[in-house]
Amino acid sequence: MGVETIVTSIALVGGFVIGLWYIFTRKDVSISARQGMNPEGLRYGSAAPGFGSAKKEIDRKLALVETRRRRQQMISSRLAAENAERLARDQLEQSRAKQEAERQQMMEDARIAAQEEARLASEAAQKVREQQEEARRRDEEEARLAMERENQRQADFLAAEETRLAEIAAAQQQQIASSNTNSKAIKELQARLAREGAKSSDVQVSLMWNNYNDLDLHIVCPSGERIHGGNKVSACGGELDVDANVRAETRKPVENVFWPEGTAPAGQYHVYVHYYKKHKKRRSKDPTKFTIMVNNGGEMTEYSSELSKGDPIMQVCSFDVSSKAEREQLKRELETELDALKHRFIDADIDGSAQLSVEELAAATGMSMEEAEIIHKKADKDGDGTISLEEYLSASEVPGAPDLESLSGDDSSN
Repeated sequence: MGVETIVTSIALVGGFVIGLWYIFTRKDVSISARQGMNPEGLRYGSAAPGFGSAKKEIDRKLALVETRRRRQQMISSRLAAENAERLARDQLEQSRAKQEAERQQMMEDARIAAQEEARLASEAAQKVREQQEEARRRDEEEARLAMERENQRQADFLAAEETRLAEIAAAQQQQIASSNTNSKAIKELQARLAREGAKSSDVQVSLMWNNYNDLDLHIVCPSGERIHGGNKVSACGGELDVDANVRAETRKPVENVFWPEGTAPAGQYHVYVHYYKKHKKRRSKDPTKFTIMVNNGGEMTEYSSELSKGDPIMQVCSFDVSSKAEREQLKRELETELDALKHRFIDADIDGSAQLSVEELAAATGMSMEEAEIIHKKADKDGDGTISLEEYLSASEVPGAPDLESLSGDDSSN
C-alpha cells in the first residue's frame, strides 16, 4: 500500500473521530436513551428545528420536486406525445406529399411517355405519309415516263408508218395513170351516179370498179377529218351519199363524196381507196381495177389503179381546192372564155348552119389546118363532114381515156 493511501485513510479516520467528538460535546444536543431512534433522531436543546423537521421539510421539498418532476414529466410526456403526434402528422403529411409527388411524377412520366409515344407515332405516320407520297410520286413519274415512252413509241411508229405509206404511195403513184377524163368515162360515171341517186357539185370525188368486191372511198379533208363509210357526213361539209357493195349487190358499183356547191373548204384533199372485203361471187377475181374521178371546180381528172385483198389502204391522189372567191373568179374566166369561143364559132360559121367545116374550125380557133383536121375528124362522130360546138368541146378534151369495161379484168376467167 502506498504512502498516499495510508495518509488518506488516516485523514478519513481522523475526520470521523473529530465529527463524533463534536456531536457529543455540543451543549444544545441531547441524545435520547430510548430504545432505537425516533423520527426526531437527535434532538437539539435549543429552539432550532430538529432533524425531523428538516426531514419533513426535505420530504416536502422532495414532494414538491417530485410534483414538479411529475408535472415536468407529464409536460414532457405531453410534449413528447405532441411531438410524436406532430412528428407522425408530419411524417404522414410527408408520406402523403411524397405519395402525391410520386403520383404527380408518375402522371408527369406518363404524360411525357404519352407525348413521346404520340411524337413517335406522329413521326412514324409522317414517315409513312412521306413514303406513300414518295411512292406516289415515283409511280406518277414511272407512269409519266411510261407514257412518254409509249407516246414516243407511237410517234416513232406513226412516223415510220407515214414514211412507209408515203413510200408505198409514191411507188403506187408511179403506177397510177392520171389523165383528163374523156366523155365515155364521164357518161359511165353519170349513169352510175344517176342509178344510185347520187348528188353532184363543183367539188366531187367518185370511185368506180367492175366486180362484186367491196372497195371503200376515203377522203381526208384539209382539217384532217376523214370521210368514209363510218363517217359519212363530215364537219367540213362533205358527204358520202353512195356506199356500194356492203353486200354483193352490183357488178358496176360506184361510191361518191360531194360538197354542196361552193361550200368545200379551201385546202388540200387526199383520196384513198381501201379494199374492205372480197365477196364470194363470180367475176370478183383479184386484182380489182378501179377508177377515181375528181371534179375540182369543173376540172375533171381520172386516176386508175388496182388492189387485191390484204393490200394496205392506197393513197390515190391529192388535189387542192381554191377558196370560194378564187373558184368564182375561175368560173367567170371559164364562162368568159366559153362565150368568146361561142362568138368565134358563130363568126366562123359563114353559112349559119351551126356546123363548122375544117376550114371554119381553123379560122375559129386559130389552129393550123393539120391540127384543125385532126380535131375535126375526132369530133365528127356522125361523119357528115361538119361539127357542132358541143362536138368540138367534147373532142377538145385530151383523148385516150381507158375503156371502163377493161377495168374489170378478164371477166371470162371469173
